Amino acid sequence: MDSICCSSTVNCCSVNPCRLLLCLPYIGSSLLLHELIFSSVTSPAFSAPFFSIVVPCYNRADIIQDTVQAILEQEYKNFELILVDDGSRDNLREVVTQITDSRVRYYYKENGERGAARNYGAQRALGQYINFFDSDDEMYPNHLRVVKDFLDQHGLVEIVHTGYERLDGQDRVMSEVCEFLGSTNEALLHDNPLACNTVFVRRDIAQANPFEEDRRLASAEDWELWLRLATKYTFHPVRQKTFCLREHDGRSLNTIAPEAVRARDELFAQLIRQNPDFARRFPGQTHKFVADRYTFITLTMALSKQHRLKTLRYLWKAVKEDPTVVGRRRFLASVKHLF
Repeated sequence: MDSICCSSTVNCCSVNPCRLLLCLPYIGSSLLLHELIFSSVTSPAFSAPFFSIVVPCYNRADIIQDTVQAILEQEYKNFELILVDDGSRDNLREVVTQITDSRVRYYYKENGERGAARNYGAQRALGQYINFFDSDDEMYPNHLRVVKDFLDQHGLVEIVHTGYERLDGQDRVMSEVCEFLGSTNEALLHDNPLACNTVFVRRDIAQANPFEEDRRLASAEDWELWLRLATKYTFHPVRQKTFCLREHDGRSLNTIAPEAVRARDELFAQLIRQNPDFARRFPGQTHKFVADRYTFITLTMALSKQHRLKTLRYLWKAVKEDPTVVGRRRFLASVKHLF
């Protein structure tokens, strides 16, 4: 069951919707709730934000205030912040309702993974551009301003992305990601250099191209979407660092098990193989991409030392898909760690 509330200072209707929802777990339908909260934003006096920042949250009560505070300190002020509580079991709702900035809106929905939470927020966004931001990362004050400056100079292009840096647990810079060889569209064929936080998608495009919500794709749902978008639109880079991605043991990419990697990349390969736009936009790349997903599976399994037979099967699948894979580093590393 979904519910919604907003910052306590927002005059969305004649009663405070946060208090209303805390007292009543459910009123009519989610559509009714949506209309209740947005009774004010459809009025003539309402001025739509330029950016919508969608933050999926799951059991983040301990850090959400710091995340929100960093976002609210943006140099560019015309934005809304949409917090989507993806079925948290901690006291996230209680913490969020203490935030008094009128730009903050909070939604609760049943757990469906980050892709579903992002889609939920995107469909309720009012800004011209949507930025999906993870709750455990830190937004720098220039994040919105540099993108707005770029759009002022180049027009309302379809997709923009910024640079970022990775920090370890002691706030030491591990790496910086601002430059790619060639275009971003081409770089996405080989890896996902874009943290989800970097990307700003025009709202009409974001709402028409949702994240894949299959749980098996978790931790790669953003890459799959970027590739889908790359078949139709150009990713425009802004080569400035605008946030930091903090590495920690709880990050999903650091905790995924070998069998989950297998299920994820099998689905990823299937989605790419079934996408006719990918084959048209990137001729000759489908088999190579699928083979690379298989060798990612083989290397993960080979390193675990637990799935030798499956590893051999996927090595063979990779070779059948694209014989040139035998000369690539991941294939060779898989063989090395297998024996």
